Amino acid sequence: MPQAQTRKSRFAGSFYPGTEAEIKQMLDVFRERAGEIRSGKRPPILVLPHAGWIYSGLAAVSGLLTLKADTPSRIVLIGPSHRHYYLGFSPAGYEKYATPLGELEVDLVLQDEIVDQTGFEFEPEAHENEHSVEVILPMLQYVIPGDYKILPILAGSVSTGSIEQLVNALAGLLDPLRDTLIISSDLSHFFPYDKARDLDQETLGYVLEGDVQKLMGRSGDGGRLACGYAGLVVATNLAKKWELGEPELLIYYNSGDSGGDKSSVVGYASVAYPPPSLDGV
Repeated sequence: MPQAQTRKSRFAGSFYPGTEAEIKQMLDVFRERAGEIRSGKRPPILVLPHAGWIYSGLAAVSGLLTLKADTPSRIVLIGPSHRHYYLGFSPAGYEKYATPLGELEVDLVLQDEIVDQTGFEFEPEAHENEHSVEVILPMLQYVIPGDYKILPILAGSVSTGSIEQLVNALAGLLDPLRDTLIISSDLSHFFPYDKARDLDQETLGYVLEGDVQKLMGRSGDGGRLACGYAGLVVATNLAKKWELGEPELLIYYNSGDSGGDKSSVVGYASVAYPPPSLDGV
């Protein structure tokens, strides 16, 4: 796959602060509010939200703190494409991602292996104008500074076949004891507060129960019930292939709880999957 050099930040100064000092100041507050790390075991799969930090940042940092005790070697991030329509999944076509906190290196070898196995193509317009992965990257750099590599993948309009292709590739190429898959997804969009909570509890129930069919059903109305539903289905199927245990809901709230208008809210949650058992090894 031909490589562009560096994907620069597009949403610094809007979805999140625009300078290193402001970013660290805001994330210091979220880290303090998130409290102690819940577990010393790094989750091989993690679900995080991707809205503006003033609304969803606490949930995202709470999830990312689970990676602090054991930094993964590689991190694949799957987010939805909000602004550009295409079919299937699109791996990043960059060598690096730049944020106000520095640069993150893309795992080009892993990228090429996934492309070879799936035939997925780079959609430049989708990646250049998408926030669902970008807003997580500075938080990732803040929580776990290190030498790990990343691979962003964006989901367009996906079929069960394209999901199966990606799951099979990830299952064989990633190591659940060394790597982490991050799924970027908000929950319900623009429902009244109480209705949103009911809808989100349903969606989170499907995630925790591993109900793939119900999660695919969240694709309706432009992804209004869960914009990252494709990633949630990938996570559910991959967790089954890796024989992971039941995921844990780390935190849930909506924008009405974090200062937004309660007549029209967006839901946020972080979910962590446990590492595979080593019993008998």
